[in-house]
Amino acid sequence: MAAAAVNDVFAWVLLALALAVSGGGGGEPKGPPLAPVYILASGAAFVAFMLGALRPLMARLARRLGPDRAGDLACTGAVACALLAGAATDAIGVHPVFGAFVFGLAMPREGGLAERAGEKVAPLVSGLMLPLYFATSGLHTDIDNVRGAAAWGMVALVVAVAIGGKFAGTFAVAAGTGMPRREAAALGVAMSAKGLVELIVLNIGKERKVLDDTTFAIFVIMALTTTVLATPFMTALYRRTPTATTPESDDVELKGGDACPA
Repeated sequence: MAAAAVNDVFAWVLLALALAVSGGGGGEPKGPPLAPVYILASGAAFVAFMLGALRPLMARLARRLGPDRAGDLACTGAVACALLAGAATDAIGVHPVFGAFVFGLAMPREGGLAERAGEKVAPLVSGLMLPLYFATSGLHTDIDNVRGAAAWGMVALVVAVAIGGKFAGTFAVAAGTGMPRREAAALGVAMSAKGLVELIVLNIGKERKVLDDTTFAIFVIMALTTTVLATPFMTALYRRTPTATTPESDDVELKGGDACPA
């Protein structure tokens, strides 16, 4: 989870930089030449304010309210602040999702405030908003644009690069720092799986006219393929075959003659 979080932080930073350099608008006339500098400076100031000022303020407020009252306000406060943060970055010229993401990073972990907010907001997000977003992404994707052997060859190449690049880089670093090879391989498989962040970035790229319909469809197929392949790869890594030293029974005999589930 820590590796995925760091990866997402860099992804959002790069996305913010790309949108800033593009002038912050898709299909709109570009602003003054210094507009990217303004967007970058404003985005950096926003991140500094969220992490340097708002985070300590929320931590002090949570301590003064106590665990019970802070938990009651966590859901409403989290939703309201996330919407305000998104509106702020949208006004700056960066995508609103970046502001909401930074607010999630700024939520204090002391006293379990972030965990309570996540528990209260998660049912609404995962049960309603997330399926709707995936449905919207599906409506924006036209698989018919991927035609011919060349296009499907590009799909295979993109999928191979996406899996191989993430797996090789993650496995090399994890194994080099002393992690067992099977765990390093499992981490590489998990990191190669694309998810919501990639779909958001792809939709933003299409909205800003950076990706055409064919390229967008190819990358969506890549994101779905890598996510689907993660489960069978992980299952294959952790499938254990009985050996002479591995008991086939589900019970392990203890010294006192008792048995406990393996």
